[in-house]
Amino acid sequence: MEINSTKKLRFALIIGLAWMSCCLVACKKNNNSDADYARPVVEAYLVPGTAVQVKVYYQKYLEDTISYGFPITGLKLKISDGSSTVQLTESKEGTYVYTDTTFIRAKNTYTLNFDYTDKVISAQTTVPDKPTGFRASATEQYVPPFSMGGTQESFKPVTFSWNNTASSYYRMVLKNVEASPTKISSRAGNSNLNSEVSLGQTSSWETQQMTFNYLGNYKILLVHINKEYSDALNNNGGSSLNLTNPSTNITNGLGIFTAMQADTLNLKIYTSTN
Repeated sequence: MEINSTKKLRFALIIGLAWMSCCLVACKKNNNSDADYARPVVEAYLVPGTAVQVKVYYQKYLEDTISYGFPITGLKLKISDGSSTVQLTESKEGTYVYTDTTFIRAKNTYTLNFDYTDKVISAQTTVPDKPTGFRASATEQYVPPFSMGGTQESFKPVTFSWNNTASSYYRMVLKNVEASPTKISSRAGNSNLNSEVSLGQTSSWETQQMTFNYLGNYKILLVHINKEYSDALNNNGGSSLNLTNPSTNITNGLGIFTAMQADTLNLKIYTSTN
């Protein structure tokens, strides 16, 4: 088991959050009156050992092709851990940072607030513990080659498990770390190099034959997330096309202010026993 999963957790964020940001800010436009586009969108993911970064931008219309709305600049964001309050610096338009990597700690509760127009925008989250007891039934996964018309070999899954006595929420990220990854199958449709799995409140997960599209070494990240993040990811089936009222924990705004921690295991995917 790897000790330092902070950098890998950053990758976990990159995979799913660009998609999720669109889901959080997209609203169905009906006669230009259903959505309150004056509300700012906040996006922040607190991870112990990393600098704080908060993005604030205008809500975007569903038909916009941009990934984010236009940034909101010139704000004065503050975050408190209950005993001290720090002010964030605008590193670029709409992105506010606090670079002290020791500020975010497990189990601490953090409150964000700033003024925008005539309202106070606020949010609160607690940093969850790092997953414990993360283990796998094997370090390698054999994927039987596809056989056209022949007898297909049986697939034996690898089982991942972890402690979850508190019925916490989890998400898994499967990252291929090969410099030049090779596809398992040449069939169309198998193109995603990396993937994510929403686990909910379970304590185990099994691989399936179609889980992996590429051979080689993977980092398997088990991410302990909060309910507000799970709600945002699963809101209305996770489709931005259906989001008329996106799930959010931002008071007087939209978006997500949440925290997470991860642990990592290695898994090798292969198809040949030679």
